Amino acid sequence: MIDAGKAYCTANKQFMNGIRDLAQYSSKDKVIESSLTKFSDSLEEMIKFHNILFDQAQRSIKSQLQTFVKEDLRKFKDAKKQFDKVSEEKENALAKNAQVQRTKQHEVEEATNILTATRKCFRHIALDYVLQMLSFMYAHLAFFHQGYDLFSELEPYMQNLGKQLDCLVVDAAKEKRDMELKHSTIQQKGLSADDSSYECNADAENGVVMEGYLFKRASNAFKTWNRRWFSIQNNQLVYQKKFKVSSRTFFGHYFF
Repeated sequence: MIDAGKAYCTANKQFMNGIRDLAQYSSKDKVIESSLTKFSDSLEEMIKFHNILFDQAQRSIKSQLQTFVKEDLRKFKDAKKQFDKVSEEKENALAKNAQVQRTKQHEVEEATNILTATRKCFRHIALDYVLQMLSFMYAHLAFFHQGYDLFSELEPYMQNLGKQLDCLVVDAAKEKRDMELKHSTIQQKGLSADDSSYECNADAENGVVMEGYLFKRASNAFKTWNRRWFSIQNNQLVYQKKFKVSSRTFFGHYFF
């Protein structure tokens, strides 16, 4: 359990560092940066509490068990005999205390003293194990108490951030509708004046019948589309990078 807990803390710390890196990459957005930094700091505190818990488990449980396995295992039979002996003495003391005649005050006092002594010895041996578990349970109590205090302080910030995110969702939906409306308006009006302007003159002196911007597919490995100025002149399709730049003949992939 302790080894798995340490591995969990290590993985959680790496995750926390990733959140911090993401916050740094989002430095231009204060909401994202501040919230991610705040959450990563809180997670770091929880990792510290986890480490304290596992340290307590190490000292209260694991060390005791390792000592028992390495040093006390040979004495296990003797310890068991001692426990059985104390248990038997306690039973005998109980029986003797129950059978003694109340009229014999001396025997009553002797039986009572023996019963008290054996009961204390038995309880002392049994409580050794209870005390070990008690320290372990107190370690859990401290861990959850610290975690509760941490997130109680963080709760108002989380609620405020939730409200901000709700507002951002509403604004994003509104902006999306506005963009869709603008896009629909542009489609209805057709292409922009710069992209759709062309001239058609079959009797032009320079031989240009039609000209305007088109997209040409490149001949490189990526096959990207580039915006070029095309014209039809002298029964040839020619293009140039921009308007009023010397043109050259091109025969390849293009679309209107």
